[in-house]
Amino acid sequence: MTTSRTSAPAAATGADVVVVGAGMGGLVVAHELARAGRDVVVVDAAEEVGGLLRRGTLAGVDIDLGAESFATRTDAVAALVADAGLPLELVAPRPQGAWLAVATDDGVRRARLPRRTVLGIPADPDADDVVAIIGADGAARARDERRVPTIADAEPSLYDLVAERLGVRVADRLVDTLCRSVYSRPAAEARLSQLHPGLWREFVSRGSLLEAADAIATGQRAGAAVGGIAGGMWRLPTALAEAAEAHGAKIRTGVAVRAVRSDVETVTVETTSGSLSARSTTGSAPRSLSEERSDESKRASAPTAAAVRLVAAAIAPPALAAEPVGSGVIVDAALPTAAKALTHITAKWDWARAATPDGIHLVRLSARDAAAGTLATADEVAREVSILTGVDVAAADVVDLVVQEWTDAVVGAAAPDDLPAGIHLAGAAAAGTGLASVIPHARDLAARLDRALAASLPSSSLHTHPVS
Repeated sequence: MTTSRTSAPAAATGADVVVVGAGMGGLVVAHELARAGRDVVVVDAAEEVGGLLRRGTLAGVDIDLGAESFATRTDAVAALVADAGLPLELVAPRPQGAWLAVATDDGVRRARLPRRTVLGIPADPDADDVVAIIGADGAARARDERRVPTIADAEPSLYDLVAERLGVRVADRLVDTLCRSVYSRPAAEARLSQLHPGLWREFVSRGSLLEAADAIATGQRAGAAVGGIAGGMWRLPTALAEAAEAHGAKIRTGVAVRAVRSDVETVTVETTSGSLSARSTTGSAPRSLSEERSDESKRASAPTAAAVRLVAAAIAPPALAAEPVGSGVIVDAALPTAAKALTHITAKWDWARAATPDGIHLVRLSARDAAAGTLATADEVAREVSILTGVDVAAADVVDLVVQEWTDAVVGAAAPDDLPAGIHLAGAAAAGTGLASVIPHARDLAARLDRALAASLPSSSLHTHPVS
């Protein structure tokens, strides 16, 4: 599923919409508007579409080197695939779920991620799978929460809130570990109201984190709230780009943007391959630039970015066939490891298992410090996999290795409110992280742009707040 594209710019003038960045936000906008009959040009500095959804090859198998799943809290991905008629199969991960690896006085403790937790906050601290992580003493301390008064003061950090009410065992081993893995930041730098507004409202209403978690926790196995695509998530932007082109969109990869200018009537995009402009058909209504954050479009108002280092490896120890940590393991920050998470790809996805040669296992490691250059050798990978899974892995067992570095993974993005007339944001910078947010926001933006184009209204009159 690849499309040959050139770096030559499309029509130099006259486009209805120019999209900067061929990540999922930009591609959704391009597809929706092209299908509506609008003249759309997409440019991206990368050689392939997809943004943070990128393909790699490991032991002859195409895998994801970016996001490898999507949240199913909304039907955004399923609705897009169905509505656009994309030839993709949505799949669920295999049912064994994920594990935690935490540091204790006795060494590494590995246990299943508890079922009934929200952001690591347990609904029942005495549940067997919770006690396996925090111990009997930690469970007893968490039970005492109902004796802790609720003080109506400024909201503390998520870590401080949990440590005060439920104890440091819950804060360290469950909440901080999950926060670092899922949100790439420590719980001490986050607020509950930001990460999970619904849980925060329940806490404020009930005065108890345990009761709030009990009201929200579903009891489903860990990892059940995500889905994937057979063959890898990278297939989604590839298929969407092909669909957009079938509707007439012009997608140009390998084209970096040097500058974007907006005046009363025109948005001009200067690229390494020439100039593109989006004009009004009436001479008075400016067309729009739907701008998605990418390397070539960063400005002073760009959101905070975090570097991410992913290492994918094909390894051959027979003991991994027992899937000792299920679909993967999330790592306690107190554990002296170079990795903060491991995904056992061939244990998590049936399509990966079917495509991988017998005796080979595919794993993915997320580096704890993206700038440290760790996990670069077979020795380092073997050591980490051994620590996290409990399986003895030698460097000779590592038969293939791929390293992917992301320098601008978006964290805590917020759309600026001072964009020039005619310029709008799509993607994570505007909608927040994850396809469950990015896709609905981009579809809503495309619909509003289309209405404005049809009515010849100034696109600056549109508001582009994220869609939850």
